[in-house]
Amino acid sequence: MYVILEKKNKYKLKDKNFLNTINGFLFGSKNKGYKIAGEQVTSLTIYNKKLAHPIAKKQVNHKYNRLLALLTDLLVSDDASGECYKEALNQIERFRQIIKNRYRDYLTKKELEIMGKNLSMFQKEAKNRFMELQNTLSRTSKKSSCK
Repeated sequence: MYVILEKKNKYKLKDKNFLNTINGFLFGSKNKGYKIAGEQVTSLTIYNKKLAHPIAKKQVNHKYNRLLALLTDLLVSDDASGECYKEALNQIERFRQIIKNRYRDYLTKKELEIMGKNLSMFQKEAKNRFMELQNTLSRTSKKSSCK
């Protein structure tokens, strides 16, 4: 036997635009779907920061590890034109912007500081190598143009 109770909602929504201003962490993609309780869900928005933290941390760590592998390859390569150093600087800046715009609210300060320190170290190394390469290229061009 079942009993149906009608409960009135004691909270009323005063501002309907408030729902549009709530920021959430978009999880999932248009192409990949998830099954939740037998229903196919393609994109999911998580509004609770405690629930979004582990997911955001996993995604950022995956992107961060890929970036570190790319940076080590770029900084080790022997490119005479310096394009690899420019690419390394561009990738570092691109990653910083992604973190700033998309994941900053869901990660802790400590995690952001650790990643920032490591990236700044790679950025300084790329800048130094690029400047050394520019200096050597300018010296060789000056010597060859003199009579």
